[in-house]
Amino acid sequence: MELVGETFNDALIEPGKWVARFPRADLAGARRRAQALQRIGQLGLPFAVPEVIENRLDLPLGEAHVIISYLLGEPSETASDEAVLEVLDALAAVELDDELVALLDEPLQHAGGSQVAENVIELVFPLLDHDERTQAAEVLQRFADLPVVKGFVHGDLAPVNLRWHNGKITGIIDWDFACAGDPALDAAAFANYGWPLVRRVRPDFYERARTHAAMFPLTGAVSVVRQGGDPARFLAWFRRRCAVREHPPTS
Repeated sequence: MELVGETFNDALIEPGKWVARFPRADLAGARRRAQALQRIGQLGLPFAVPEVIENRLDLPLGEAHVIISYLLGEPSETASDEAVLEVLDALAAVELDDELVALLDEPLQHAGGSQVAENVIELVFPLLDHDERTQAAEVLQRFADLPVVKGFVHGDLAPVNLRWHNGKITGIIDWDFACAGDPALDAAAFANYGWPLVRRVRPDFYERARTHAAMFPLTGAVSVVRQGGDPARFLAWFRRRCAVREHPPTS
């Protein structure tokens, strides 16, 4: 077995069988997310979603847990346009009915949701030098200028959360950030496979996706600080971008 620290949970993993997730705080949020995962699993998506095997989130913190199925498949260092399009198109086709929306996170809830900019200024700016704060302020302004767009969003389509088989994405894990938000956020995550891919598959999302990607290290730092952790990894990520004055770098 393997013990892994996730954003909201400590996870005990039995590879090939199951994942037991123990929330560290916010039991109400954990219960809602477990319900959301069950609802997402009923959407008929063209890839696997973890199934809830056991839900004991009625127990007190420390004992409360939810056991979900382990999705087979491996991360991939490369991605085809077709595989990425299949995922983005499937998410775009999901109808945001009232039942689903009630179970989803607010966009960027892990970093404060609608207060994310204020949280960056309060929690991250004091950790930056003057030039870094100036660049961070420019990123926040770009983010503030984004149009309001609503679609079904996974919220963290990093390669580690994708399961591949024979060149296709056959499963997606970690739906904790699922929200009714800007689909360009999910497109931005696929920039891990290169920005040219994002431009090809979603040219209409491209500039919005780059703005969302510019926010990634800042929102990551906020999330960690809010949980009492060390944001050094996210600050280093942001500083590498500051060094080349490009948020995010195109290469």
